Amino acid sequence: MPLFEYKARDRMGELVAGSMDAPNANAVGSELDRMGHFPVTIKSMEEKKEEGEKVDPLERFQKVSNKELVLFTRQMSTLFNAGIPVLGILVALQEQVESPKFRKIVKQVQLDIEGGLSLSEAMAKHPAVFNELYVSMIAAGEAGGVMDSLLKRLADMMERQVDNDAKVKAAMAYPKMVISAMVIAITILMWKVVPIFVKMFDKAKIELPLATKILIASNKAFFDYWYLLLGGIILAVFAFKKYTATEKGRYQWDMFMLKVPIMGPIVLRSSMAKFARVFSTLQAGGVSILEILSVSARVIDNVVISSIIRGLRDSVQEGTGLAAPLKKSGLIPPLVIQMIAAGEESGALDEMLEKVADYYDEEVDHAVKNLSTMIEPILLVFMAALVLFLALAIFMPMWDMSKMAGQ
Repeated sequence: MPLFEYKARDRMGELVAGSMDAPNANAVGSELDRMGHFPVTIKSMEEKKEEGEKVDPLERFQKVSNKELVLFTRQMSTLFNAGIPVLGILVALQEQVESPKFRKIVKQVQLDIEGGLSLSEAMAKHPAVFNELYVSMIAAGEAGGVMDSLLKRLADMMERQVDNDAKVKAAMAYPKMVISAMVIAITILMWKVVPIFVKMFDKAKIELPLATKILIASNKAFFDYWYLLLGGIILAVFAFKKYTATEKGRYQWDMFMLKVPIMGPIVLRSSMAKFARVFSTLQAGGVSILEILSVSARVIDNVVISSIIRGLRDSVQEGTGLAAPLKKSGLIPPLVIQMIAAGEESGALDEMLEKVADYYDEEVDHAVKNLSTMIEPILLVFMAALVLFLALAIFMPMWDMSKMAGQ
């Protein structure tokens, strides 16, 4: 007789779990009903074993894409708005989810809710998919009974972030292609072309200009010490990652990213847009200011901005507000400070910050669209300098050789 595992609720609503030998699942359900229990899940050990055998070994390396999470969130919002209970929503969405890994996560969330957890608590068990902001928004929706509207705002915010990430990748495609082409060209020159000229110059026995000496030395290093060069690059990358993994190193790197031309303003505007959007959305959901600041500080990628936001908790507790300490930081744009001050005075802080978020989202969008245009002159200057150096290094000695041959 097969063995079945079950979960059920007793007359007091408490969850009970166990196993039972029975001819089929219906028999288990009948026995549980006779005991005064309401069945939640019944699964045979054979089914469980078969499910375990179907596990994809590569699944742990798979990631749930942001696009898929946005679609899932938007569908949840629509179904909540239609009045469907949360368990019905999760069951329905399991059929819509394409990723096997995400489907299993949604299934586990459903089982955890059936086991007595709230939706936010069940999602919090999967931080790789549902981050702290996502869980906080769900908790706010549960507390305020406005799940559909908060999910819609969350989906909109995530969609903007996905669009911005895609635009940055598209804008950086051209510079990456140019830099890759330059690296390949330099490698071919060092490997095939330069050695021919080096042999020619050695036979000529002429005084070589500085540019040619540098080129010959570079070629020698390229061939004779390539392993040291490769090791140096690997070591430098490892040291950089190790240093930026420390609190001090990460702070200094993020400060540098805020100050560097071209990318710095984009990083700052993006951080301001995310902060304003998160703050506005959570406050609209009824979350306390202190909790909003904690969540906002943790979801901002730049630790410099994050530390400024985290410091606002003390100001709020002391009753000094948000605008004054933001102004003291010297990094927050005046527009943000003015809008927050106006929001605090009028009592419409969430509305003001939503306007700030809309403004900076447009600014980021405009800056990203022009990113390749701004980087292109720098690449052209670098390429021109490289071509000039190669021309001087190769053709000046050849000119000297031709003059000697003419004499």
